[in-house]
Amino acid sequence: MSQSECAFKFNVSQKRIFTAMKYFGIAARVAAKRNQRGKNNDSWKGDKAGKQAFHRRLYARYGKPYKCSKCKTQDKSKSYDYANLTGKYHEMDDYSPMCRSCHWKYDQKIINIKHMKEKLDGRKNNVGE
Repeated sequence: MSQSECAFKFNVSQKRIFTAMKYFGIAARVAAKRNQRGKNNDSWKGDKAGKQAFHRRLYARYGKPYKCSKCKTQDKSKSYDYANLTGKYHEMDDYSPMCRSCHWKYDQKIINIKHMKEKLDGRKNNVGE
């Protein structure tokens, strides 16, 4: 019987049964671990998952990247990411480890950052007019 079933039978709380078992040195059963990975998880979204979920899957499968596939650096002080190569985020083999600089260049984020900087500079110059 489980602790809860014993508690119900003797009309006491489960905590009371737990305490008594501990006091008398009775070992409790350890619940079997369930496989909660991937499709076995009730919250699994598959290909409809978000970008962050796909990146978590990458880190679970391949670990943290430590070198860049573009510039070949392995500097420990640099940050490394997985860059998606074709926009098919659900394909785990469609990623490549890159340093942050190469990743931004690959995603053409540098252009966007410059564009945003120009926008912000323009706002600062127009303040107070």
